[in-house]
Amino acid sequence: MDKMAVGKQGEDFTCAYLVKNGKKILCRNYRAKKGEIDIIVRDGDTVAFVEVKTRSGSAYGTPGEAVTYRKQQMIVQTARWYLAQNKLFDMNARFDVAEVYVRTGGMHMNYIENAFGI
Repeated sequence: MDKMAVGKQGEDFTCAYLVKNGKKILCRNYRAKKGEIDIIVRDGDTVAFVEVKTRSGSAYGTPGEAVTYRKQQMIVQTARWYLAQNKLFDMNARFDVAEVYVRTGGMHMNYIENAFGI
């Protein structure tokens, strides 16, 4: 399976988890000038911006380690654009990371709320 297909599987798995846990999916693969956000969800009075990192092996470290400071800054800038574009000025914002592992027996996830801040 190619890298993009594995990534999409991880995003689908994460969306199913979020919906099962009462979150409302607002957008998937939101693109703006500064970058992309994998999943945007509503969690009560908070908009959560979710970065999904999927790995089928451990050769490159944990999925969360791939969310570098530079990547975090891109996500924050893109999130600001999304909030402004959708006039969600009164909403709290949160940045989460979903670490998805593809194993022989299926998928496993470590979901990190408030993984990083502004």
